[in-house]
Amino acid sequence: MPVSTSKTDNHNVAPKLALRRYFLNKYHSDGSGSVMDCCQGGGIMWTELRKTNAIASYWGVDVKPKKGRLKLDSVRILQQRGWPQDVIDVDTYGSPWKHWFAIMQNIEKPLTVFLTVGSTAFSGSTDKTILQTIGCVFSKQLPETICGRLSEFGTSYALAKAADFCTIIEAVESVSDGNARYFGVRLEPQKMNGQPLVTASRSQHTQSLREIEHV
Repeated sequence: MPVSTSKTDNHNVAPKLALRRYFLNKYHSDGSGSVMDCCQGGGIMWTELRKTNAIASYWGVDVKPKKGRLKLDSVRILQQRGWPQDVIDVDTYGSPWKHWFAIMQNIEKPLTVFLTVGSTAFSGSTDKTILQTIGCVFSKQLPETICGRLSEFGTSYALAKAADFCTIIEAVESVSDGNARYFGVRLEPQKMNGQPLVTASRSQHTQSLREIEHV
């Protein structure tokens, strides 16, 4: 399978927009959603989304410097408790897993999380975070076929790992015509303000990863 070399913000944008609109319409239809865009880039995605979906606030950061935006490592932000946003968008070209593990370990409120598992996860240099998560340690580059299998297994494992820290209400994978994979996940903390969160059983809410059509 060829690996896409495109690194434009609007590459394969339709399934990303469809995924985000699905969750915004289902969980944030009242316009109260507060967004942290962890890999803002040119801000194209949320500029488009705000044309059709109301949100209360938007905060975009990126590790790459650019005039008019904050240069911040969003992983470090998510590793601290107390961030006010309830929509976290991790649309990275590479690996989202450091963000994901930080989110699940510091969740304090119901959250909607968007993850892009970039094309580098399917190349010959398998994501080290995934390898560590599934308990594999390799000192040399692996064959591409092995990396692909490990990445596929590791992605499912990493997503399910959230259940150790919070309740997975819903997980959806959007249709993609490239090598990157796009996920939306709805999470709830097991406790809020020190008290168990009353919710229906996970079997009633949790969906297996399913596809939604392109816009």
